[in-house]
Amino acid sequence: MKIGAGGLQAMIAQDAARSLDASRLKPPAEEALLQGEDLALRRLKYELNKAVEQMRRAAEMFNQPLEFLVKRGDKPKIKARDRRTGAEREFTLEEAEAWLEELNENKGRNLNGYA
Repeated sequence: MKIGAGGLQAMIAQDAARSLDASRLKPPAEEALLQGEDLALRRLKYELNKAVEQMRRAAEMFNQPLEFLVKRGDKPKIKARDRRTGAEREFTLEEAEAWLEELNENKGRNLNGYA
């Protein structure tokens, strides 16, 4: 038996959409991050994670051996490390945003001059 368009398949899809259990759905990463501790600290961690992702993409785009990660603690910061030389530096959120802005202005000409 052939099921035509708008027949049983459409009815089953509508029933499935109505009975979707929202309690089983996993919240997006942003919401899960924002549901934990102090609101200001959670927002800071979220912004730091976004900045780290942008910094990683920039380093990858300009083919630089840089690693970025969020250093947890009372005052979270971004830790940057050059894989070739081993030089390390820590950024606050404001410093990271300024670094990204400078990178956008210079179009990556001096990406490795951070250390």
